[in-house]
Amino acid sequence: MSEVQANGLTEKEIKARLLDVRSLDNPRAMKLYRRFDGIIILVLFMFLVLGVQIQFTLTAGDWDYWIDWRDRRWWPLVAPFSLLLFIAPFTYGIWARVRLPIMATAVTTLLCLVSWLSRYLNFYEFTHFPLSFTFPSTYIGLGILLDCALAISRSLIVSSMIGGGLFGALVYPINWSFMAPYKVPVEFNGMLMSVADVMGYQYIRTTTPEYLRIIEESTLRTFGGSVTPLTAVFSALCGMVIYMIFLWVGSRINKLDQAFSKRIV
Repeated sequence: MSEVQANGLTEKEIKARLLDVRSLDNPRAMKLYRRFDGIIILVLFMFLVLGVQIQFTLTAGDWDYWIDWRDRRWWPLVAPFSLLLFIAPFTYGIWARVRLPIMATAVTTLLCLVSWLSRYLNFYEFTHFPLSFTFPSTYIGLGILLDCALAISRSLIVSSMIGGGLFGALVYPINWSFMAPYKVPVEFNGMLMSVADVMGYQYIRTTTPEYLRIIEESTLRTFGGSVTPLTAVFSALCGMVIYMIFLWVGSRINKLDQAFSKRIV
């Protein structure tokens, strides 16, 4: 049995590997390799940045754009679900290959940076909405908790139960320090409203009156005003399920390379 047959490689593959080894001693070839790697990293980075921004805009959208839309019922549900369905597939891919629990923190940090840039340029400079009305929410702390759950447990299932639950439950509390001044009750034209509601009336948007939201009018008042904890519990439960489902989606996506490409050893 020849050496080629013993290694299970063809003559073409042997020659390709020898060419790769020889190119390591060629400074010009190594320079081209580094440039190509830099281009690939830049393309992947831009894909991640634009991907999370576009996906979050299309799914969460207005719930994160306007302070009067960040209520105690829908915003704590929509925002974490939108982020988890993007974070989970990337988390599986990075964890399966290099065992790095970083994707949740990376995605939420990039979203925060891009959101601030977008709100300043698009909303403040071009349409003259005040930043106090359109500032983005923060989700970086939630991403850190999700990554810490994976780093400590080293289990995707355990991190789904703990990290996914915390990610859904703590959206409102982690943003409360920014939002508290806008939830102060005020009287406006004989109606009891919040400061955020009054701002929604004062700053006209293109689809007003559809954008006007009296955020506390709902049947959840029958629970004695316990809207926030009830939403947090439900969001935590749904966060676990959403994170598990899209981890599975990520596992299926990462297995596609076995069907369409050969593994390079």
